[in-house]
Formats: sequence, C-alpha cells, structure tokens
Amino acid sequence: MKFAHLADAHLGYEQYHLPFRAEDFAKSFKSAVESVVEQDVDIVIISGDLFHRSNPNPKTIKQAIEILNLLRRENIPVFAIEGNHDKTIKDVSIYDLLESLGLLFKLGLRKKFVKSDFLKSKTFGNYSLVYANYDGLTIFGDTHRSSHQFKLLMEDRYLPDCDIVVLHMSVKEVVDFEIRDDYVTLKDLPKAKYYALGHIHIPISKNISDSLFVYPGCPERFDAREYSLKIDYFDELVVSEGYEKGFFIVKNFKPKFVKIDCRDLILANLSVKDQKDALSKIKEILDFLNTESLLILRIYGERTINVEEIRAILERNVKNLRISFEKISKERKVEVKKINEVFNEFELSLIEYLKRSDFESIIDIVQDFVEREFGLRKREKKVGTLLDFLEG
Repeated sequence: MKFAHLADAHLGYEQYHLPFRAEDFAKSFKSAVESVVEQDVDIVIISGDLFHRSNPNPKTIKQAIEILNLLRRENIPVFAIEGNHDKTIKDVSIYDLLESLGLLFKLGLRKKFVKSDFLKSKTFGNYSLVYANYDGLTIFGDTHRSSHQFKLLMEDRYLPDCDIVVLHMSVKEVVDFEIRDDYVTLKDLPKAKYYALGHIHIPISKNISDSLFVYPGCPERFDAREYSLKIDYFDELVVSEGYEKGFFIVKNFKPKFVKIDCRDLILANLSVKDQKDALSKIKEILDFLNTESLLILRIYGERTINVEEIRAILERNVKNLRISFEKISKERKVEVKKINEVFNEFELSLIEYLKRSDFESIIDIVQDFVEREFGLRKREKKVGTLLDFLEG
C-alpha cells in the first residue's frame, strides 16, 4: 500500500488581504497534487481544511475541481474529512458537492446511510458513521470537533478496528510547541497504525508506541510562524532557515516527506538605536530578500524612527511588505531578594501554614494558626477582629 497524505490546503485564502496570495495557495496545492500523481500512489488522504472557508467563492471551487480532477483522471481515490475552516452545520457542505462530482469520498458522521465501492456505514444513534475500506485497509475519519465532543464519541466506542485514523485536531504529545487551542491526548484516540492528522501547519512525523502520528502541514506559508527564513538583528546578525512545505508519501506505513516550492516568507526582527542605525541594518539584510518574497519586519527601539523612509527602501526589494515599530523602554535592573529578606519569621511561618490543604475555610486556618502561635486567649481576640472585617 502506498498513499499520499495532505492537509490544510486552505484554498481561497487571501492572506493579508492580498488576492495574489489565494492564487499562491492554489498553486502550491496543485504542485503537491501533480507530485502525488508522479509518485504512483494507490490513494490520497486529505486531513481537513481543503478550503479556507466553508462557503468558498466560485473561483475557489473551480480551482478545487480542476486540481482534484488530476487525481480522478488517474483513478486515484481521495478520502477526506472536514477541518475547522471548511466544516459546516448545514446538511450539505462543499465536500458533499465534490463527492457528488466523484472527486472525493467524505468520511465521518452523517445523517444518512452511505454505501459504495469504498465506503461503508455503521449506524450510530440517528447518524451513520461513514468509513472507508480499501484493499483490506480500514480508514476511519471524522470532521474537526472540540476535545469534549470527540471524547464523548470515543466513550461510546462506535469505531470499527481501523488501520488509519484521519483527524483534524492537535494531539498534545505529538506537537512539540505550545498549543494555543483545544487539544486531545493519546489516550483519547482510537487505536490505529497510522494517524493522518491535520490542523498543525508544519510537518511533523513521530513514532509513538509503534504507531505513526503525522502532520504534513500546510503546503503554503499560512502565517509568520511558518517563515522560510528568519533574520534576528539585535546585538549581532543571526539568520536561520525556516520550515519546508509539502506532504507525505507513505509506503508500507513508512512516511517520507516530499518538499514543494512556494513563495518565500521572511520574518525579520531588528533592534535599533536610532534612524541611522535602522538604515544601516536594513541595508545589511537586503541580500537575503528577493523581489518575489513576502517580508514581515518588526523594528524595536527606544527612539521613534521614520518608518516610511525604511518602507520606501524595502518595497523595491520584495513583493509585499508588512512593517511595524514598537517603542521600548530602557531595561531596568530588577533586584531579586531571597524570601527571608522580604518576610519576617512570623510571616514565613504563616506562609508555610497556608500551604496546608486540610482546612475547610480560611477561618479554620486563621483560628488554628493563631491558637498555635499566641495561645487561646489571643486567638479569640484576633479571630473576632477578622470576622468583623470580613462581615462588614
């Protein structure tokens, strides 16, 4: 078995409100699909967010049809799920349209029973779980859901035994960086050999407990975190390579990343003293730019600078420029003291006492502590004063 795993094409996305960026996203997805055809695969899996919106415009729909047609002409079945960007609460989605045209097979819960050469259904309450069976492999997939919704579905154990699980969500143990949105953990997932994942836009492939967890990433550069090149110019100039873009070819459950070319997105962070320093550093980074690249420039400095003068220089050297300036204050030394230099012996004793968790209320804590520290007579006076304060 040999299959291609793609995700997060985000067709129709006019990044930074630039129409040509929507064309870039379509071009990158087409390049990926053309490469897939050359790889002579058996099937293709798309793990959600084929579109950037659930109601794409006619031009974007036409692009999707033309690109997916490249696979249909080669008789390569496409199994897909809806991501958070292109799912809908309506009965019929854009994926249903593409399925009716014979361009893909939609996996997941539906309100109707579906059965075809590759698709099977299993009744689940008022719904049917639509999954795929191809050449002896069972492929389960479902639309993007919140972790709460997904866990409820898993508790009902409605899944068949499967070889491939197709999901559009963040899996905590697989994603190396800080997760900013909802996520699931490994224990929440059904068992499978290969997890064809989407939603994370950089390529990740991990083998955990003899199962493969794979994110192919977005084939285009969706935001600044997916830069092709990063320039940091603070005390010294530091240049670092960014992320490759592409998809995975999986043969006998061994994934291999296939790179595709897309437009450069360069992220530059500059710390400057004044306008002269800013212009000097800008000239030094020009060699790393090209007239087809996108540049996101962030300038930090103590003094206000003439951003427009810098813009005039850079706009001749890039396709599109996004520039910002943030004024920063001089660094102030922060004196770090030891805890016993801040609190006296009595206060330290109280702090340690408050760490206890075997009291039902703050009144219980205060009463017990004062009794131990001052004796019963003073305890009654202290607690009475505190109660008067809390009550009014």
